[in-house]
Amino acid sequence: MNPLSSILLAATGIEADRSATFTSTVVIAGIVIVLGILVLLIFVFKAFGAIVHGAETRGKKKKLKAMESQVTVASAPSAPAVKAAPAAPAPVVDSGIPGEVVAVIAAAVAASEGPGAVVQSVRRVRPNPVGVRNPWAAAAVAENTRPF
Repeated sequence: MNPLSSILLAATGIEADRSATFTSTVVIAGIVIVLGILVLLIFVFKAFGAIVHGAETRGKKKKLKAMESQVTVASAPSAPAVKAAPAAPAPVVDSGIPGEVVAVIAAAVAASEGPGAVVQSVRRVRPNPVGVRNPWAAAAVAENTRPF
C-alpha cells in the first residue's frame, strides 16, 4: 500500500478500488459522456442553422415583396417622360484599347460609384521593369514582414 492510499484510508475510511471492472466502467462512462455531449452539440448547431436559415428566408421574402410592390408602382402609368440629362463627354482613350474594354470599365465604375460617376480617360499602364514589385506584391511583403 502506498503512502497516499494509507492517508486516504485514514482520512476518509474509503479504500481506492483498483479493479479492472471499476477502471473499465469509468473509461466507458467517460467515453459515453463525451460522445453524448458531442451529439448534443451537433443538434444545437443544426437547430441554430435552421433558425438562421429561416430568418434569412423571411428577410428575402420581405425584400422580394417590397421589390414587387415597387415594380407594380413603377409600371403604373405616370406623367409624360422628362427629358434625359445630357450625356457626359466621351472619355479620352489611348490607342490600342478596344471600345468594349472602355465600355466595361465605364459600366463597372457606374455600378460601383453610382450613376453620377464619369470616366474621363482610359490609358494603358506601363509594365514594371524586371525586379520592381507591383503595388500588391509590395503590400504583401510589407504586411508579412511587419514586426508584431
